[in-house]
Amino acid sequence: MVKIPTYVLLIFILITGTASAASPLFQPGDLQIVTEEYAPLNYHDNGTLKGISVDLTEAALHHLGYNISRDSFRVLPWSEAYNQARTTPDTILFSTDRLPEREDLFLWAGPVVESSEALFTRTGNRSDSGIDSQKIVVLTDDCGKSYALKAGAEEKNIINVPTAKDAILMLENGSADGWAYDELAGQYAISLYAADPQAIGESLMLGTSRYYLAFNPDTPVEFVNAMNTTLQEFKRNRTESGVTKYERIIADYLPVRCTNKSATREQVMNLVNTTAAAIAADAPGTILSIQAGKSPYRDQADPDLYVFVFDTSVNLIANAVNSANTGKNLAGTTDVFGHPFRDEMVKGAEQNGTGWVSYVYSNPDSLGLYQKMSYYQMVTGSDGNQYVVGAGRYQTCDEKGSEITGIQK
Repeated sequence: MVKIPTYVLLIFILITGTASAASPLFQPGDLQIVTEEYAPLNYHDNGTLKGISVDLTEAALHHLGYNISRDSFRVLPWSEAYNQARTTPDTILFSTDRLPEREDLFLWAGPVVESSEALFTRTGNRSDSGIDSQKIVVLTDDCGKSYALKAGAEEKNIINVPTAKDAILMLENGSADGWAYDELAGQYAISLYAADPQAIGESLMLGTSRYYLAFNPDTPVEFVNAMNTTLQEFKRNRTESGVTKYERIIADYLPVRCTNKSATREQVMNLVNTTAAAIAADAPGTILSIQAGKSPYRDQADPDLYVFVFDTSVNLIANAVNSANTGKNLAGTTDVFGHPFRDEMVKGAEQNGTGWVSYVYSNPDSLGLYQKMSYYQMVTGSDGNQYVVGAGRYQTCDEKGSEITGIQK
């Protein structure tokens, strides 16, 4: 248990103005942080606690001035950690799927990452019957039960166990027909505990989880809000390198993903052409509209379809979804794997007028790293300046051939 420094909270309250004469200073006492073995979000590797949520939580606490490290995080069986967060004030629990039935049980910060819930079965003995007649093993208080029930499983056929190791053993000895669990965490647990990891695989996708930090509801809301704001900043602030802290952490644990649905090439090209024509007619007004995220510069139906504008020195002039870096010179900046795609875009526009560039990226509103491709076009604005207008789309899994899954160590 770690004592929260009151002086840091006082500074936060003075800055944000959340305190009033009638409300006391935020003094939460002992902050407790609990988690479970759930790779790649939180797990031990050679005795060291690591994972996406571990790294992000520790970094957010340090960003807010708390001298709290992962050494003080407690790793418990999920049900024990979950119940502690339900009953003990000033407790943080991660990683927690924000299910509707949990919404009012906690305060929330995030989301941290998105993943799929899967039904794991024995690959050589899969039942042709529906999930409604199968015995499904789940971890106690885990979200897998909710997804299994929504997929048609019967409550009477649900078997609760405390750990992933127990669930895998039940699959192997035939005590259960399926195991409802997170896809990535399940793959990792199978690699650790299964006698033959190849004998267990995913037979059905049950849904999509979004994982958050969950706080006991008696935790001061100012602290929860500060943690949430910090996590969002980690996704948006591209620092001097052009890469966010979120991207750097995600790249340590997950492969680059594809998406099931994305804007078409034609939609991207049409948006760039429309924007270029608007800049040619009214550069100052169009740039202001882009910065404000107005339609058509940010598609209202697909927020991942938006425009951005550079000048020929690779200064960011406008971005319809994230204005934080407007005015910054991004020459020499790269994606998380070192590809200087912004320079390549401007150089291509100068040489050829239009073109495409591929890179790895995360939209502040998306979760994970994705292969992205952007179309760009050089245009002379009404103010006589040269601009490079761009818009992008994520690579779909159909285009990729098959979706990349698994844990990247």
